[in-house]
Amino acid sequence: MKRVSFMVMFLGVMAFSSAAVQAAEQCPENLSHLGKEMDALLEGVHVKEFKRTMRSVLQASIPQAIERADGIKAQMAFLRKEIQHQVRVEKSADFIARDVSKNPDGPLKSCKRPEENGYCHTVERYFMAKAANLANRAFLKALECYQRQGYH
Repeated sequence: MKRVSFMVMFLGVMAFSSAAVQAAEQCPENLSHLGKEMDALLEGVHVKEFKRTMRSVLQASIPQAIERADGIKAQMAFLRKEIQHQVRVEKSADFIARDVSKNPDGPLKSCKRPEENGYCHTVERYFMAKAANLANRAFLKALECYQRQGYH
């Protein structure tokens, strides 16, 4: 009898633990929670199409994106490579902008739209890489969450 009650108690604890883990890990439906952070980065970008695309990415349904993808693992592998590429772009642009501006410290400052020079293009590329990686990292984290929930 003790054995049966122990098993019932054990199974009850396991069911509670599983439900608690699932309740604790709610995967995001979209990336809209990044809106303010993205807007701050996009202030340094003048390419309207890029800004529009990045804002629409934040509103896109993650579950629908998973359904349309060739598989969650393939999408995660692609995002990891894309993040590495954008990190290289960001670091390169940061290095060049600081070298040109002779500003080794502090945040990079975006240019006004009429300004057309190497520094301004480099800083814009820096902010574009940062914005892309903000979205890519959050999307990768969301995909990892969905994968833990059993999505393939």
